[in-house]
Amino acid sequence: DMFNDIFGGQRRGGAGGAGGGQRVYRGADLSYSLEISLEDAARGHDTQIRIPTWESCGTCNGTGAKPGTSAKTCGHCNGGGTVHMRQGFFSIQQTCPHCHGSGKIIPEPCRDCNGAGRVKKQKTLEVKIPAGIDEGMRLRHAGHGEPGVNNGPAGDLYVEIVEKQDPVFERDGDDLHCSVPVPLTTAALGGDIEVPTLGGKAEIELPEGTQHGKTFRLR
Repeated sequence: DMFNDIFGGQRRGGAGGAGGGQRVYRGADLSYSLEISLEDAARGHDTQIRIPTWESCGTCNGTGAKPGTSAKTCGHCNGGGTVHMRQGFFSIQQTCPHCHGSGKIIPEPCRDCNGAGRVKKQKTLEVKIPAGIDEGMRLRHAGHGEPGVNNGPAGDLYVEIVEKQDPVFERDGDDLHCSVPVPLTTAALGGDIEVPTLGGKAEIELPEGTQHGKTFRLR
């Protein structure tokens, strides 16, 4: 806008534009940490989470004004939501500090929403965790963040995966490691032992003279 004022360009309307209307702002993104088990990470899992959301205030029907009253056009920005400040050669456009970009002033705010026109609630969201997801990965849910200002688009919700420590396995990417105690006689003479896997028990054959700390691989 500053350069448009200097060079005589046309201002754009829409989100953040001055085009004679109120400023529209996108809502902020939200982050949610979801703790899952190793088995859920390996096989995939569908779950539900509770997240905060905003709903139109039923008392004032979303106007933000006390019932029986109404909002008035801001006299400082004439309802545009922005004001211009000239500093020498430059003209700087900024959000109106009196109406905070809404273009309206509420003389008597609604008591239930304090003039915001909306109230905070909780909603349930379905989350589908794909098989093989890793620690720290994020799942994006578009439009489930904070609502925008002046009917602007809502932000996004990012569900960050936190994997619980497993009592048996240690994860290394797509591989799993586990420690199995072996009787001294089996290690010395060789034989079959049972080892745990995510799919149940499996058997491996130990060769004669297996040493402590030896690693065996099951594909």
